[in-house]
Amino acid sequence: MTSDEGNKPNRRRRGLALEEAILDAAWSDLSTNGYARFTFETVARLAGTSRPVLYRRWSTRASLASSAIVRHLKRNPIIVPDLGNLRDELQCAMRKFADRAPPSLMKLVFEMHEDMALEEVNFTDARFSENPIGDVIARGVARGEIDPQRLNARVMRVLPSLVMHEIVVTAQPISDQTISAIIDQIFMPLTVPLP
Repeated sequence: MTSDEGNKPNRRRRGLALEEAILDAAWSDLSTNGYARFTFETVARLAGTSRPVLYRRWSTRASLASSAIVRHLKRNPIIVPDLGNLRDELQCAMRKFADRAPPSLMKLVFEMHEDMALEEVNFTDARFSENPIGDVIARGVARGEIDPQRLNARVMRVLPSLVMHEIVVTAQPISDQTISAIIDQIFMPLTVPLP
């Protein structure tokens, strides 16, 4: 690269292109350095923009980090094929769910807790409302493997919450055996039709 090329101004991005670049930079910083070291200055530098541009869209670190997390979830949906039975599909869904959120990234939940509490938001809010087992549950109900009367919002959150809890508490990737135990010992007894 010549010195002239190195001094060329960046092409000015606006609107969606700029927002995508900022959220890419925010996710990169979060996933590399965690929330404790997450700054508007670093994100602006990585995105090739300025801090005032970020502040016009997100007033706090937590709001920017939350937007980056929501975007990451939407860009990496958990898709489980019809495997013919509830248990295998739950195992597949939770394996994909766990692989998408390794222990290093799960720390974000704890690191962001205080700032999110100040903003009166949390990870059960609608914008984080991804349901990684929704399609699996619908198929289970249709096949008669799940009693729909036994389902509610809390029961639907039990399986992913326990998988996340295991990852956070152990600070290790969760094993297939542990996922199976959570499914068999906790989730299935809560949802299968009673005799």
